[in-house]
Amino acid sequence: MSADIMWGAAGILLIIGDVVFGTFFVMFLGAGALITATLLWTGVSLNNAAQWLTFSAVSALGVLLLRPKLMQWFGPSSEERFEEHKGQTVVVVEDVLPGKTGKIKYRGAEWQSATTEADSISAGENAVITHLDGIVVYIRKKQQS
Repeated sequence: MSADIMWGAAGILLIIGDVVFGTFFVMFLGAGALITATLLWTGVSLNNAAQWLTFSAVSALGVLLLRPKLMQWFGPSSEERFEEHKGQTVVVVEDVLPGKTGKIKYRGAEWQSATTEADSISAGENAVITHLDGIVVYIRKKQQS
């Protein structure tokens, strides 16, 4: 099988895979493979190293330059990505004071946390996640039931 057909088949399979999984990552690998196939098909002479370099460069440029914009337009917003965490109960492991960060334990790991409430939340207390901002988990005291 010729190199242009192998690159073309790989490109099509990679793009189909990205349509299925929706990562906006694998599609750029597919685009790199398709562009490499097109160059070979049009008669551009590329040795193996040049083929891999073309594939790598096109894929990397796509991921670095185009993927962030596609994720903005079509990907989930940060609110949607972190929606599952809202309302989850956590344990405070280091006091969280208003205007200062502390630490919580959530899903087996310690996270930096803060509160927007006027009251502090002491170590050992249970709290509830209200939202996330970057790597900081915002919490409030858990209401006693």
